[in-house]
Amino acid sequence: MGRFTGWVAAAALLVAGTNAFADEQAELVETSKAEAGLLIYSNLEPEFWTAALKKFNAQYPWIKVETTNMGGDLWEKYYAESSTSTRTADLILTAGVDRWLEFAEKGEIVDYVSPEASSLPDWSRPLPGLYTASVDPIIIAYNKFVVTEDKWPKSVADIAALAPDYKGKVSTYDAAANPFGLSLFWTWDQNHPEGWSQMEAIGAASRPERSAGTIRDKVISGEYALGMFLSGVNIPRLSAPEMSSIVGWAFPEDGTMLSMRGLALTKAASSPASAKLMMNLLLSRDGQIALAENGLTPYRDDISKEDVPYYSLTAIREQVGEENIFIVEYDPELMTNREAFSQKWSAAFFAKK
Repeated sequence: MGRFTGWVAAAALLVAGTNAFADEQAELVETSKAEAGLLIYSNLEPEFWTAALKKFNAQYPWIKVETTNMGGDLWEKYYAESSTSTRTADLILTAGVDRWLEFAEKGEIVDYVSPEASSLPDWSRPLPGLYTASVDPIIIAYNKFVVTEDKWPKSVADIAALAPDYKGKVSTYDAAANPFGLSLFWTWDQNHPEGWSQMEAIGAASRPERSAGTIRDKVISGEYALGMFLSGVNIPRLSAPEMSSIVGWAFPEDGTMLSMRGLALTKAASSPASAKLMMNLLLSRDGQIALAENGLTPYRDDISKEDVPYYSLTAIREQVGEENIFIVEYDPELMTNREAFSQKWSAAFFAKK
């Protein structure tokens, strides 16, 4: 009798939760009809939006969506516009640990609790109101014509061992000039506290670049033999038949970092209901799969490799092991120690060679 009563209570809670979600969704839909469209600032190329916008437009055809691809400039644009009450972003979708921490500190993130929140891992909600739209696995790459097959690297340790033989033909992020690059090296160091000698070996042979796209293109051309810490958004291009004969890539076996693409509703939003509807879609299983169509990596546990054209986080975990997945966290210690760590990095990568 007690077990039956428990089942009834659980069922009642489920129904209540479902009804509450339906009521909230209906209210958002009605409110959105009076809003003036949706403006999203992001660091995504237009093609990454195609499938998600198709789904969104099918459900909410009255909401006109405008997306941008502004990279790091979006923050200054938002601050300038919001300070003068000019129309600005309703949603922001981008990576960048330091900028999101600053944005939160300024009180610009709306602490909205999405109905999808309970289906997401805790780590994907690093700050109140800040969600993760997708994750970018950080990979290594190599030119197959420059590096012989018996030396194709599978780990950062392999690159460190190969580096002396490829002096001047190794590249990675310039962490002194690129905050994203600095967060990657910080995360690596936090998870390999005894392994900085590997970075010193790589640094002595490397020519750092500000952009992962530059590293990728120079590995493809053969100017660089080895590229370390490239974003996983390059996987579709590197996996194309015409490219895979030239360049190989791998999830590092000694640690595959995951960078989170943050997603948040802004305090200055003009269309908050429309923004919440978009956020809920992007965090849903269908929305994650839509974002993955052109190479972003979904992280929900209910999405497998078979659900997407490239990789899901579940598939990466199976390949490298849970113990070798490192989240690039929103660590305030990085902000506190930024200058000291940047100097440590520069000593390894810009010392006289």
